[in-house]
Amino acid sequence: MHDIDQPDATTGEPAGIQPRETMRGLPRFVQPYLTWVTGVPLNGDKQLIPWSPAKAGLLGLVQMALGITLGAYALHPFTGWSVPLLALGWLLTSGGMRRLDVVVVHQTLHRMFTGSARADRIIGELITTFFWRSPYDDNRKEHLLHHAYPCSLKDGDTHYLLSTGMRPGMTRKEFRRYVWTALLSPKHHGRFFLGRMKSNFIGVEPRYRLAMSLAYFAGTAAFIGLTGWWVEWLVLWLVPVSVVFQSCTYLYTMTEHRWWLFGNAEKLSRDRRDLLTFGRFCGEPLPGHEVTGLERAAALTRWICRMLLVHSAYRMFVLVGDTVQHDLHHVMPSCDWANSPWIRSDDSAKRADRYNEVWGSLVDHLHAAGQVEGNRTGLPPTTEPTPWPESVPVTTGIVSVTADTGTTTSTRSRL
Repeated sequence: MHDIDQPDATTGEPAGIQPRETMRGLPRFVQPYLTWVTGVPLNGDKQLIPWSPAKAGLLGLVQMALGITLGAYALHPFTGWSVPLLALGWLLTSGGMRRLDVVVVHQTLHRMFTGSARADRIIGELITTFFWRSPYDDNRKEHLLHHAYPCSLKDGDTHYLLSTGMRPGMTRKEFRRYVWTALLSPKHHGRFFLGRMKSNFIGVEPRYRLAMSLAYFAGTAAFIGLTGWWVEWLVLWLVPVSVVFQSCTYLYTMTEHRWWLFGNAEKLSRDRRDLLTFGRFCGEPLPGHEVTGLERAAALTRWICRMLLVHSAYRMFVLVGDTVQHDLHHVMPSCDWANSPWIRSDDSAKRADRYNEVWGSLVDHLHAAGQVEGNRTGLPPTTEPTPWPESVPVTTGIVSVTADTGTTTSTRSRL
């Protein structure tokens, strides 16, 4: 990353020092945490602990185990503190599952986890069986289409988001209502979960994967029957692997790309494809020294609270692992992904034209990805988004625009 002034995405004027560089003067012992939560190391900083795929997988297992342990503690005995502890346990468990899914399984699809195609397949099949996710072959085929035609109608994620009612140009009020409707919708979650079950038990290929799913089902039923822990299984496993996991997946998917930037076209130049993905950096600049006295104390307190609660929670439960640098993955899919903060920092210094970024919280990333109220954060001033009425979903009739209100309807299932 550069510590020089960068042009503002909308005005073209200097925007100041990168938010991460404003934290340089903080004590050395907090810098590793700040690198983790923001996803960005300081310029010239040295990596203390090299990461590996095995460590990334182990971290997911540890986080999941901590969540289940906390949930079990909250259940026995059930007190007034049990509800908030259970909620935290669900988030931890789901966050660990997400690490194994969106980090480990994702890299097995690219055959970049162990370096062995056979070993990656085995790991991918095991994890997706335990979490009721799509079998390896189907998952890999769909994901490679995503890389070949990102944000197009050949991309399954595009269809998923269209089916939830997402569209560009919503006002903040409309977008907020849309997000909460999706997160709380039994129909959305039911359809999502049913699709996961079907992919594991109906028309499953290869046949060994169906055998794995049936064996896992039988083993789970036997375990519950022998122990009588059906309440514990429902509360500590089923809830986080279904509703919580799906909510985090939904939020992650929405922020993954600028889905509507170029009208969901299949054929784009390299420069335009690069703009579809951005570094989802978490955090905000440390209050400057121009703020003094009680005002500075209040600003620092607010900054600390937001870093510890807002941004850290986002990184723990939604934007896990190397997904902060998802733009690096699309530029260099075969890179040393376990150490992506430093890889991206080095490569962006050499090829700055291939990277762009949005700093802030989950809300900032949602607004940028969804073009809420025409949001252009992180985009070059010369970028011209495709008008929504001229996009492929509208011109093909998958989504129609009502001229007088600007609202949309879809031929696909809606919430």
